[in-house]
Amino acid sequence: MSKVRVNITLDDDLAGFLKGFSLAQRLSMSELINQWALNLKRAQENQGMETILSAPEFYQSLLDTLQRSRSGKMKWHNREKALGNE
Repeated sequence: MSKVRVNITLDDDLAGFLKGFSLAQRLSMSELINQWALNLKRAQENQGMETILSAPEFYQSLLDTLQRSRSGKMKWHNREKALGNE
């Protein structure tokens, strides 16, 4: 992925904190900002999942399916049996 240079202005205390944090994590300031921005982007893109998971019926169905899968009570089928000949 190509990189673009961006100049930002931060408060002195915030810049000091970020510099110290990036040193402790062995990251450059650029890597730190990139990780933060990527996490923000992913959170925005995944907002639709929050809506789906907030539906009580779907959430309960998901929990039931996970429980059956973990307990070994779920019967698995091969692709052809499940979907037929497409």
